[in-house]
Amino acid sequence: MLLAKMDETTLQEHIGDCLQVSLNLQKVIPQLPIVAETEDFWDLLLLAILFHDVGKIHPEFQKVLRKQKNHWEHQRHEVYSTIFTNKLNIDQEKLILIQKAILAHHKTFFYLNQKYKTEDDLKNEMIFWSDKIDYHPEDLLENLRRIPARNISTILEFIKLKINEMSLNVSMQSIKYREIRDPVEEIVKKHKDINIDSKEFLQNMFLWGALKICDHYGSAGIKRLPEISVNNFEFLSLLSSPYHHQIKTWNYSGNAILIAPTGSGKTESAIGWIKKQMESTSGRVYYVLPYTASINAMHKRLTRKMENCEPADAEIVGLHHGKLLHYLANALEYSLDKNLIMHKLDQFKKLIHPFKIITPFQILKYFYGVKGYEMGLTNLAGAMLIFDEIHAYDVVTFAQIVTMLEYLTKSMKCRVLIMTATLPSFMVKELQKVLPENSIIKANNSFLESIQRHRIQIFEGNILEAINKLQQQFEEKRIIIVCNTVKQAQDCYYLIKDKYPNENICLLHSRFTGSDRMDKENQAYDKETRFLIGTQAIEVSLDIDYDMMITEPAPLDALLQRFGRVNRKAYREPSQVYICSESSGYDHKIYALELKQKTLKVLHKIDILKESEVQNLMDKVYPTWSNKDKMEFEDIKTSFKSSLSSLQPYCEYKENEEAFYEKFTGIRVLPAQFYREYKEKIINEDIIEAENLLVGLHRSTYIGLKYHKERSKIQIEQIAYLKNDKTKILSVLVAKCKYNSETGLDTDSFQEIEYDSFL
Repeated sequence: MLLAKMDETTLQEHIGDCLQVSLNLQKVIPQLPIVAETEDFWDLLLLAILFHDVGKIHPEFQKVLRKQKNHWEHQRHEVYSTIFTNKLNIDQEKLILIQKAILAHHKTFFYLNQKYKTEDDLKNEMIFWSDKIDYHPEDLLENLRRIPARNISTILEFIKLKINEMSLNVSMQSIKYREIRDPVEEIVKKHKDINIDSKEFLQNMFLWGALKICDHYGSAGIKRLPEISVNNFEFLSLLSSPYHHQIKTWNYSGNAILIAPTGSGKTESAIGWIKKQMESTSGRVYYVLPYTASINAMHKRLTRKMENCEPADAEIVGLHHGKLLHYLANALEYSLDKNLIMHKLDQFKKLIHPFKIITPFQILKYFYGVKGYEMGLTNLAGAMLIFDEIHAYDVVTFAQIVTMLEYLTKSMKCRVLIMTATLPSFMVKELQKVLPENSIIKANNSFLESIQRHRIQIFEGNILEAINKLQQQFEEKRIIIVCNTVKQAQDCYYLIKDKYPNENICLLHSRFTGSDRMDKENQAYDKETRFLIGTQAIEVSLDIDYDMMITEPAPLDALLQRFGRVNRKAYREPSQVYICSESSGYDHKIYALELKQKTLKVLHKIDILKESEVQNLMDKVYPTWSNKDKMEFEDIKTSFKSSLSSLQPYCEYKENEEAFYEKFTGIRVLPAQFYREYKEKIINEDIIEAENLLVGLHRSTYIGLKYHKERSKIQIEQIAYLKNDKTKILSVLVAKCKYNSETGLDTDSFQEIEYDSFL
């Protein structure tokens, strides 16, 4: 019996599992051959799968799998697998394409190039092996001679059988040992970079990526890949009176930009757009949102709407972000079955689901060569992408998205829908430049004129003064108070709590532990909550509806998003929104003073804000790029294009995933008072509960704590624990700041780490 895995899966079983995955891939990523301009792409993939693990028939490798004493000496079975592909009687270019994919399906060309030596090196090293075995373990010909004929005939007969079953138009030929060439010497060492704009680039990238997907899924026992069906769109028919812009989006095939107010059904517009695209061809769907909380809320919403149909067990909606483990644990109500949570986590990370809700960084990382980029790019071939809340990104991220969209639409035949409520006209034009044959879809004027949700008033003073002077208006209302900084939000919380000790008050910002943050979000939705106090986390992450708002000054686009949490559906008379003229003075790194001043100026004469006026107001605040932003925008585009052009198949990963995310997202730290608890959970392998104790910090806040003028408030601690009978070391960043579940991490305070008493 020839084994493929240590769990006693046979080689034939594993190849069969991978073949089954490839048949599913043909359904869920059908445009791969079109995008790669390779008509027989699927046949090449099947042949690559048939041979990818043939090298495991080596008797020494079989001993490794059986945990027996052996002389395998850490060789690569892929090299031997590649040799056997020479039995295929096919076009030489296609054969080399298959061979490259097989050679790199575990290790990159860089690794193989470094590992394997020249013939002269092998001869010189033979003295070190002569007392163990009578040949060098990397001598390919000698190793081939030691493979039993029965092993070769068994696997080749199996391959011939599968070739006939799948009606592949290919024959097998004999291999003469004297004609065998070293694949590392002939292919790896002679491989040259491929121009990213050539069809050869995508041919190589996709065959390599598809083979790895099949191998990974096959090894994980994933044989079925869920598909989106017509039934998943049934909920759209239940909408009694769809808006004009929804109907227009549902009937548009191709790239589009949808501009419509908050609360006007843009999500349903997007789902209808997907349905329309799938009339011509299917593909993966990516729903891109800027914030974790937005993604969590959207996942709950869409699973409820799209998966509530026959068959009832068809999970099609997945999600992925940095706090995924905690979200799943909460969604499964901290199931006692930890294996179920980890299984779900693994499925979401493997991108099995056809509809994925993610941050833009989950796609951008592929273009920076982060590990797994070849599989990520393969899944993107012919995909449909929805970019919701496009207005929420800074200049750097927006520039990268724009450049990425240009490549995705022109080279990978992706279709894109961009949605926004508030985006300056000059930024819309930047998006139009990179979207081929795009259309702008807007809500009609009569609808916009009818929406009057907010009565605007500028309060002369800061937010603490506003709370004191306006409290007579709070009676029988649910109030949102929005601050620009966590510190100011905490101060407002203490003031409100002092004034209304018996009311339900919720403080929501980014510096809570995972479990506390989820509790806060649930509390924000609770109708019993009288006061919701928070930061930018409130702007776009929550689908909530309160009666009145007091907010610190911010640029117009940020304010409009905040307003959307009050009188959201415009079912009531215009609700009062107060904008303070003064901020705390600590938010200059968050919002430019000039933008805040321009915003206050254009809003000063507004009484009732009409949606029909919003675009005009936006263009007054943002008439064009500032010189600084324009320069940064162009620099980032140039830098991203350079990174993209250096991307290569079979290449060493250009960047560690953790390092990549640190550039764009916050850094997670452990409050000092939880150190002992965290350590205990790590030692007991309770990863889910341990993750819940971490708090996210903005990079600038982290640096401020680390290089504090008096003493550093960040300390690196290392925890030793056993995993699979091996000692592992985990490093954790400990924030020496006080924490409580009401107000979160207090970065102004100091808290020593509580070590175990015996230390």
